[in-house]
Amino acid sequence: MRRRLVVLLGLAAAGCAALFSLPASGANFASKSKNTASVTTDSTANYLRLFSDATDPDLVLLTYATKRSSSPLVYAASGVDDTLAVALGGYKNTNNTSIPRVFSVKARSPLPAGVSSLTVTATLLPDPGGKQPLTGYSFTNTLGLNPTSSVTLGPGDKRWLNLTASMKGSAFPGNNVLYTPVVRITVRYPGYTGDFLSYDVPVTIWDGNGSGP
Repeated sequence: MRRRLVVLLGLAAAGCAALFSLPASGANFASKSKNTASVTTDSTANYLRLFSDATDPDLVLLTYATKRSSSPLVYAASGVDDTLAVALGGYKNTNNTSIPRVFSVKARSPLPAGVSSLTVTATLLPDPGGKQPLTGYSFTNTLGLNPTSSVTLGPGDKRWLNLTASMKGSAFPGNNVLYTPVVRITVRYPGYTGDFLSYDVPVTIWDGNGSGP
């Protein structure tokens, strides 16, 4: 009996040693923020929403962008959050062209516990073939003013995402080709500076006559 008790005590001590050798919560995990929330198992939509005209729950003072050359006119953006997609329409032989109010971004209210604000940025990824018809982006307030390349949002704050595009020159010969770049929206907050919290918004833009697919 004494021998069995000694063995059990030894196993318990080994287990305790193994337990205390693990990294401290939040401190040594690259996937965790300073407030110990596990980012890699979280949803971006818990922090930031993406809206199109059909999915926007708010009263919109300015209208969303339409698909160029569509008849009848349809909005360029459709869907919400992970399902948001943008069809810009035909931009054959165009110089740098502004496309305001493509879609909107809005911080959750309330934000997750321990998160006071969000910093939102965008990255323009080229078409898989390497060409990039998107030449720029900006965030503006709900009146379409004060363009910035990044924006800090408090709970419930909302901004427009605007694009510019060009299909001028030999890279875009106007041969009825549909290009598919991506707008990546990345969310960070104090204590978290990774890039896991993001949306990849697929965009189509037509180098041909009419609005394209």
